[in-house]
Amino acid sequence: MQQSVTKTDETAAIAALHTIATAQQTYAVTSGGSYGTFQQLREGGYLDSRFSSTTPEVKGYILTMAVNGNSFSCNADPAPPGSGRHFYTDATSPVIHVNPSQPATAQDAGLQP
Repeated sequence: MQQSVTKTDETAAIAALHTIATAQQTYAVTSGGSYGTFQQLREGGYLDSRFSSTTPEVKGYILTMAVNGNSFSCNADPAPPGSGRHFYTDATSPVIHVNPSQPATAQDAGLQP
């Protein structure tokens, strides 16, 4: 049973990263190419109330985002003492990268469909 809970949590984290990436792309189009923080994306109506803190938690995963003008990156990492894979996306590609044991980066393998 624990494995199915982890798989469900991972699926929710991956979906959250896709939602964030889509919100960022839309925000960038309307803001002259700049990306937004969780707060800016929420206030603009691009994200819902699940993302109402600087490090929101979705199904046991903590989301952290770094924004630097025309770039952003976002990680989804298991909340302590959770177990599970780590995920990452950024402004350069819609690919979700995965690492089995530590915070993922753009250098990690992309998820296979």
